[in-house]
Amino acid sequence: LYKTLMESGLGESITGGGLMSELLQGMFSVGLKGVKPEDVDKVEELVISTLQKVAEEGFTEDAIAASMNTIEFDMREFNTGSFPKGLSLMLGSMRDWIYDRSPTDALRFEDPLAELKRTISESGSKVFQDMIKEFLLENSHRSTIEMYPSKSLEEEQLQDEKDRLAKIK
Repeated sequence: LYKTLMESGLGESITGGGLMSELLQGMFSVGLKGVKPEDVDKVEELVISTLQKVAEEGFTEDAIAASMNTIEFDMREFNTGSFPKGLSLMLGSMRDWIYDRSPTDALRFEDPLAELKRTISESGSKVFQDMIKEFLLENSHRSTIEMYPSKSLEEEQLQDEKDRLAKIK
């Protein structure tokens, strides 16, 4: 999807965080920056058609293995860069804790990773194809959002602030 969007020439760069699982209901977002208003529908059609193609054709064993190796390495390494590791662990545990689940569940990845590996060994790409169909293509909770830049936003905000301060005096 990333490659297809970048090569489409419909926008300047990718936007959206992909899969976000921090909320109770997961969210997947993807799009392009710098899309011409007349091309918005083309971008949406390209995303849907690419997901449909992947859902039908699946992924190669090499692509799955490479992705799984990267994911597993990232989980085991837990490299937070210059961000404090303890704070990162705490924030990771909060995403389950705020929904009345065990705060340590978010930190345990061994069993879910082993289960995913087992499923992949049994069904290969089908597990991902089914997820794409169920959670993305057949999901009725989809939105297309168009955002337009404002050339006067800063001026409007400054004027609002001046007006607010004038009311206080």
